[in-house]
Amino acid sequence: MHRTAEAQATPAFRDHDVEAAIAFLEERDIDTLIVAGSDTHGVMRGKRVPIAEAPRALADGINLCNVMWVIDVAERDFVPCPDGVDGYFPTERNGYPDMRLVPDLATLRVVPWHERTALVLGDFSTPDGDPVPIAPRTVLSRLVQRARALGLEPHTAIELEFYALRETTESLVGKGSAQLVPYSLRPATYGVVSGSAQEPLTRVVREGMRAFGVPIEACNPETGPGQFEINLRHDETLTAADHAFLFKSGVKELAARMGLTATFMAKPHPEWSGNSCHAHMSMTRDGRNAFAAGGDEPGAMSATMRSAAAGMIATLAELTAVIAPTINSYRRFRPYSWGGTTATWGVDNRTVGIRAVCETPAGTRLEHRQGGGDANPYLVAAAMLAGALHGIEHRLEPPMLREDDVYALPAGEVEQAPTSLAQATEALDRSAVARTYLGDDFVDHYVAMKRAEITAANEAVTDWEIDRYLESV
Repeated sequence: MHRTAEAQATPAFRDHDVEAAIAFLEERDIDTLIVAGSDTHGVMRGKRVPIAEAPRALADGINLCNVMWVIDVAERDFVPCPDGVDGYFPTERNGYPDMRLVPDLATLRVVPWHERTALVLGDFSTPDGDPVPIAPRTVLSRLVQRARALGLEPHTAIELEFYALRETTESLVGKGSAQLVPYSLRPATYGVVSGSAQEPLTRVVREGMRAFGVPIEACNPETGPGQFEINLRHDETLTAADHAFLFKSGVKELAARMGLTATFMAKPHPEWSGNSCHAHMSMTRDGRNAFAAGGDEPGAMSATMRSAAAGMIATLAELTAVIAPTINSYRRFRPYSWGGTTATWGVDNRTVGIRAVCETPAGTRLEHRQGGGDANPYLVAAAMLAGALHGIEHRLEPPMLREDDVYALPAGEVEQAPTSLAQATEALDRSAVARTYLGDDFVDHYVAMKRAEITAANEAVTDWEIDRYLESV
């Protein structure tokens, strides 16, 4: 039987059989293995290993210096450990020791756009073998296990938006947002004719992801010029986050091979639509959707779904920094941006923070609409799952469903999300829920990283300031 490119890219095994993994690589004549994982920012970090070293790397992992956890997103500085923070925090005082990146063999796949290359994702551990508590994939994995202890299996689907720019690393040097050249000059939301003109890129992305084992359900032009939306197929939550993480890195590599730049920056241009990362979640119990009430009628929500929604709404503000991680994230938070800017919910209402989708019993789910394209997919899923579990474990009841235009409501009528990274970071630092579900180590580390980012932004002199003040004052 002929095997499809997707079947060739992804392994048939889902256990930790190193011999089967090596056979998989040998059958495909692989000579280079990338062992990789996610840093705090969602940047892929790792090493390339020659095939002769692959058995050892797959069995035991590879060493990386833990300084990668304190590199800022621009890779210009190391963030020092604040006074009074205990627990896991890399610092020059202990010499930035090694940690292990141990492969999860279920993620092994061929990288179809590289020559004779495969990739495997892994989890970070200390020299003693303990999980690194600030690693995003580990934070999400712990929450999945917590859900399973309640008899629930969370499922997630992630929608990502990005801009394709007719820019390269070299052409971007010194450019401001006004000088960026998009892949197409006019927006065309759902435009089929415009989409046909953009097929040289989108076909490469669709086919590349299919061969990479990252399943795409649909793609379309979005509201901004040269902007695209990709819907990834739903899966168990950790797998879905893996797919979104791989997608973001893969799209950047595929675009670069075409002389383009792909950016998931939340708001790359003040007049363009922002890039979103909308995340859908449901949970199954004994193989059935636990968010749907009994029967075959659409629109019926279970008590579990209502509690999950209540928890997401109750924690939206205090977990905003996790889902909106950069200074630029908050440029996107404006009326009719289709980003979730309020602690509200409604059925099929895209002006709320949490959208309930009740189209069929199997498809009943919650959509978190706050995240931007700049978010780390593991942390988007973790924040959403943390809120849901908080609601389920405490049997919370949600506020009233909104059927109106929430963006048009008078100020103060509903709770607003933080409007800056500084506000969001302080809310996260004070959040007992975040510390309970994400862990003190993660919160302390993440808050320190965000405060350093805020300081860097406050010290910057922007093009806007030069244009506004240089001659006038």
